[in-house]
Amino acid sequence: MEAAKIIKDLQALGIKSCDVIIVHSSYKSLCGKEKIEGGAQSVIDALKETVKTGTLMLPTLSYESVTPKNRVFDVSKTPSCVGVLPEIMRKSEGVYRSVHPTHSIAVWGKDAKEIAETHIKDFTPVGPNSPLHELKRRKGKIVMLGCGLEPNTSMHGIEELVVPNYLYGKNYDYDLFLQGGKRQKTNILSHGFKGVEQRYDKILKVLDTADYKFGKVLHADCYVLDAQAVWEKVLDKLKKSPLFFVDVKKKKGNK
Repeated sequence: MEAAKIIKDLQALGIKSCDVIIVHSSYKSLCGKEKIEGGAQSVIDALKETVKTGTLMLPTLSYESVTPKNRVFDVSKTPSCVGVLPEIMRKSEGVYRSVHPTHSIAVWGKDAKEIAETHIKDFTPVGPNSPLHELKRRKGKIVMLGCGLEPNTSMHGIEELVVPNYLYGKNYDYDLFLQGGKRQKTNILSHGFKGVEQRYDKILKVLDTADYKFGKVLHADCYVLDAQAVWEKVLDKLKKSPLFFVDVKKKKGNK
C-alpha cells in the first residue's frame, strides 16, 4: 500500500517518530501517473503515523482569498490555497490551525494546541509567535515533498529578522473569526516582494551536505532540511547579502 511506502520512504530520509516536521507538498508529484489508494486523506494519515509521537505541521496559507479587498479570516472555514494536502489537513481530526489571515499553519500531535495558539499575537506573517519559529526552537525538520525548494515559508521568518528592502508591503486591518465564532480585529503588516522574484531554491548553496537529505517518496522528489541549520545559515547569508535569495526584476525598457 502507498501509505506504508510513504512512511518507509520518509524514515529512510531520516524522519523519526518523535520529530517535529513541517511538510510543503505537491500531491500531484507524489501520485505521479497513478492514483493513491485512499487519496489525499491516506497521505495525511501516513504523515501522522510517521511522526506519531512528534508533531506534524502543514502550511494552510490563504492569501488568495484573504486579500486587501476581502479582509476576513475564519479559522474554521477559510480554505487554504496551497494544495490539496493542506486543505485535507486543516479539516483533519485533532488539528489546530494557527490564527493568521494569510499565513496560518495547521498543527497536529505533541503540543499542537500550544504551538498553534500564539500565532495570533504576531504583527507580521511569520513573526516570533509563528509555529515556524517553534519548529526551529524544537530542532525540527522542513520537508519539501514533491514541490521543489521554492515554497519554503520558513524563509519568510528568517527574512523578517533582517528586513531586506523588498520584504514588506502595507499593513491592513482584518476581521478574524475564531473557534466558536468569536470575532476579533487585528492589524497585520503584509509581505510585499515588489520588484523581485523569490529564489529560495538557492538554499542548497548555503547549506552543508549534512544539513539535508534528498530522495524519493513514492514518485516525488523530497528534500528533508534541518530547520536549525536553515535558520542559522540563511540568516548569516542574508546579513551579508540581503538580496541573495531573490532576483531583481528588470524594469521595462531596461536590457
